[in-house]
Amino acid sequence: MRTFPKSVALLIVLIFTINLISCSSNDDAILEQNTSSHKIYFNDQTYQISGGFFEYSGNYNQYSMALFPSGLTIDANDYTINGGNWYLEIELATIDNTIEGTYKCGVDVEGYFIDNAQFIDDELQPGKEVSDLNKSGTLTINKLGSEYEFIYNAVDDKGIPFTAYYKGPFMQR
Repeated sequence: MRTFPKSVALLIVLIFTINLISCSSNDDAILEQNTSSHKIYFNDQTYQISGGFFEYSGNYNQYSMALFPSGLTIDANDYTINGGNWYLEIELATIDNTIEGTYKCGVDVEGYFIDNAQFIDDELQPGKEVSDLNKSGTLTINKLGSEYEFIYNAVDDKGIPFTAYYKGPFMQR
């Protein structure tokens, strides 16, 4: 049996120890993958989405929709909005009485990204920056069981690309 000098044996133990400590589970990567997919990317900024909302607007096949951040609340009793720091508002005209499908921006979809959006008792406060997302692009909505997948690729009125992806539940009124 070959024996190593103490310095080489110590070096081998040190290398194994460093490798063991630097190993990590994939749990962090899985968690990051799940949360990072619920985001808006616009004008070199990333906005994390925490929820979605849609309602039938009362007109034939017309829906109002929104995606919003954590910190913004919608009261389930009267749908009063409070809080927030941004808000994505969408008006959608469908062919039939469902929100599922692919729609053309500026034709079937009118979208507005409101940055610096702060709501107090359902009133949008001053200081907001509104970007019109109707120049070109598509909105695709898929229903996956009890969740919706929301894929929005558009260009705003200044030519800046806008992308949003959310997969999860939508509150419905």
